[in-house]
Amino acid sequence: MPRQGGPIGVMLIEHTEGREYVREMKEAAEKYAAGDQKAGLRFAENARRYAGLLSQHIHKEDNILYPIADARLSPQTQAGLEKDFERVEEEVVGAGKHEEYHRLLEKLEKTYC
Repeated sequence: MPRQGGPIGVMLIEHTEGREYVREMKEAAEKYAAGDQKAGLRFAENARRYAGLLSQHIHKEDNILYPIADARLSPQTQAGLEKDFERVEEEVVGAGKHEEYHRLLEKLEKTYC
């Protein structure tokens, strides 16, 4: 599958776009903390854009990219990927962090949604 022009290319462009929104939010948060009240609006605008991007991006992953991968990757390759993801979660992210983030998300949803 080509990296340019196809689904992977679109996803990579969105990754770059998402990083830009995060960079803008970080910069705005720093300016707000330094007393620039207008930076709060800039933060909020980039946060809204980032949330919209993530929503669309995740939908594309779930409904386009992952089904393509499932159709093209052998069961052995998928099993190897699953082991690698588990290893990264254990060694890099930290044991139990994934579940901790889910609990935090549930708490935030109850509080703000």
